[in-house]
Amino acid sequence: MSVQPSTENAAPPSARPGSPWWRAGAVGVAAAVAANLLLLGAGHLLGASMTHPDPSGATVGVTAGGVALASALPLALGFAAAVALSLLWKGFLRTAQIVGTALALLSAVSPLLLDTDTPTRVVLALMHVVLAPAVWLSIAAVRRRALS
Repeated sequence: MSVQPSTENAAPPSARPGSPWWRAGAVGVAAAVAANLLLLGAGHLLGASMTHPDPSGATVGVTAGGVALASALPLALGFAAAVALSLLWKGFLRTAQIVGTALALLSAVSPLLLDTDTPTRVVLALMHVVLAPAVWLSIAAVRRRALS
């Protein structure tokens, strides 16, 4: 009795690993926005005020639209810049992974310094942390494809 290897889940020989830049970017942004909207909802459910003072001193609420924009815009712009610069030097993708992830993690400090309740500070900081794996994984998908 011989056992034949299964080929039903094997990728076609012409398939490249990773993802095209547009798909990796869209999935990364969508995942970050979805995760941060879930955190916003969890913050409300846990009793966080989800308000903070703005630079003028007025108290502003954290809205779903604001969370979506603040999640999507920096990630999309940074991702697009990384992909564009990788056309000049493929090694830039690894640099972008490290720098982008570090910036996302470092930015988590700023919500912790806000003059608001502790649950709000924690939820807002976690929203910044969510961007770190989104940056790392989306650029990794492009990098795998570029290096194949």
